Amino acid sequence: MKRAALIVLLMVPTLARGQDAIVTAFHAGLRAGYLENYHNTEAICPTCGTYSNGKGSGYEVQLFGEVPFNFFRRLNLAFGLGVLDRGGNFGDAVGNIPNVLDPVTNTYLPLVTQGSYSASLPSIDIMGGVRIQPLARFAGYFGLQFHGDLPLGTSSTFVQTARIVSPSGVVFPESHTTVRTDSSGTIQGIQAAFGVSGTIGYELPISALFTASPELSYYLPLSNVESSYRWKVASVFAGIAIRWNRPSEFVPPAPAARPAPPPVVSREDANALAPKLAATSLATQPFHIIETTVTETFPILPYIFFDSASATLPGRFAQLTPEAASRFKESELPHRSLESYYQILNVIGSRLASNPTATLTINGTTDGKEVASDSSTEIALARADAVKQYLMSVWQIPGTRLMVTTSDAPHNPSSTQYAEGFEENRRVELSSANDQILKPIVHERFREESALPKSLPVQLSATSRIGVRQWALRIRSHGATVYETSGEGAPPASIDWQPTEGEIESLAHAMTPADSLEFVFSAVATNGAHSETRISVPASKSINPFELSRLSLIVFDFDQAAIDRQNQRMIAAFVAKSLYSSSTATITGSTDNLGELAHNQKLSEDRAFNVRDLILTDKSSANITSTKGVGPNLLYDNHLPEGRYYCRTVKVEVETPLESILKSEN
Repeated sequence: MKRAALIVLLMVPTLARGQDAIVTAFHAGLRAGYLENYHNTEAICPTCGTYSNGKGSGYEVQLFGEVPFNFFRRLNLAFGLGVLDRGGNFGDAVGNIPNVLDPVTNTYLPLVTQGSYSASLPSIDIMGGVRIQPLARFAGYFGLQFHGDLPLGTSSTFVQTARIVSPSGVVFPESHTTVRTDSSGTIQGIQAAFGVSGTIGYELPISALFTASPELSYYLPLSNVESSYRWKVASVFAGIAIRWNRPSEFVPPAPAARPAPPPVVSREDANALAPKLAATSLATQPFHIIETTVTETFPILPYIFFDSASATLPGRFAQLTPEAASRFKESELPHRSLESYYQILNVIGSRLASNPTATLTINGTTDGKEVASDSSTEIALARADAVKQYLMSVWQIPGTRLMVTTSDAPHNPSSTQYAEGFEENRRVELSSANDQILKPIVHERFREESALPKSLPVQLSATSRIGVRQWALRIRSHGATVYETSGEGAPPASIDWQPTEGEIESLAHAMTPADSLEFVFSAVATNGAHSETRISVPASKSINPFELSRLSLIVFDFDQAAIDRQNQRMIAAFVAKSLYSSSTATITGSTDNLGELAHNQKLSEDRAFNVRDLILTDKSSANITSTKGVGPNLLYDNHLPEGRYYCRTVKVEVETPLESILKSEN
């Protein structure tokens, strides 16, 4: 259809050759047609996904007028007002998420999804320019126009969807189809856009007063349609213009009257135009923070993983300067497993420095395929030496205390049935006869805060008959702002605040047992008039009457459930220190996402029950209320070797009444 329209536009001048150009005193008419929009952008939805260029279909309908110049009647001053849509579709944002079970083959496969983003951009088009008919006996013409596109309020909308590409037979659980709508709504930040266009056309007479003109034009954008990032839209227009041609002689237009000065607006009038605000909490229960005293035990994973064919320490492992190492404190490590693990070189360096007689064995390995067999020992040795050089140069550990060895494979290799097994076998293994060097990281009796409900939604409204220029929402506690957000134009209908760990921690430090949060909502009209309203949301804080002790056994190797000697010593110490007669314990085993689901479920249960039996051997009176396996655990990134190891765990959680602990300490 598009090619046919172009051919017609190119053939019309040939078919109508010899037709006189129509020159009258005034032209007015209606223009309508199809738009092919070409979008040039780097990011459409920073929070939803990244898409490159796209295209889409639209329309344009315009009322226009043309006034000939007195000195050259075939040159017309053109102006117009219309509506159009420069929307478009963006796709091919393909991503992988953690493996899922393929119901056809009953195996885990990567879930491949393809995202698409569809935008509708209706706007009012204000046009000004010139149109010229260069030849007296030829009805063809061309024009140059300047455009200003003003967005139609909140009608600029988007729909983002995801479609499952593979494996076949897998559907989204919420829609039970292979297509899911991820998000939709109003596009924020849409602004007025400007551009120029060039037009060619040919006038065909319909009657003495009317002509029909096939037209083809190209619109070149000069500005972005969105205020915060690059997003330009070019368009090709194919359509028809119906003109009414005034038959009288040209009469020069009268000089334009000087515009009347703008009325003086009093302060009272300006304030009357200030936005009218409304804010309503939609929370179904009061906001409550509970503080728990926690002792966390993180066993050290004594492996450092390397990239293929590389002996360079990966950047995700924290590496300090000697000056920074002098200020390193193990007690200040984050209370999160992986973040503590990435400090392993500094934890071991600090402990070696504090235990001057201790030694460390550093064993380098390869995956057996990354380099030629005659070079495998060389790269394994280089990896072990990289660890040794770091400990010597940063932590000043004498080389005589660092024993470097190599082996063709790790002592407990991962299965190479999976590609992930090769990644896990590219590593350096650390061991020491001194238990102080590889002992668990223990964070004793720190406060951990949690909050319910998980989110606090609030409904917002700001209206003014002259429009709202910007808005802001702040959440405050005892005069301190803990969260704020803002935007241009009218506010969204609602905002769902989901406090982060840091925000919950800040609130916990300031709040009292019976308290409240203050929501401050403000907006500014287009004339600068400001409005503000405040609402109070009930909030409270309490202290958990139980102390929580956690132990995670992360040193299970691939497909193993046996508890090695190091873990046995760790469990014995944990039981002796954390299990009181009034304590209750839960034990949960898990695996990574490799392997069959049924096998992983059984493996996670074996790990959990082996730990239970060992605890009962040390303390037969232990009150263990739950022992279970949950199969694959996706709390950590299974694309990384260390992430999979941290999923191969048994977590023991012990709750003890504070009263019992205080009695034992006294």
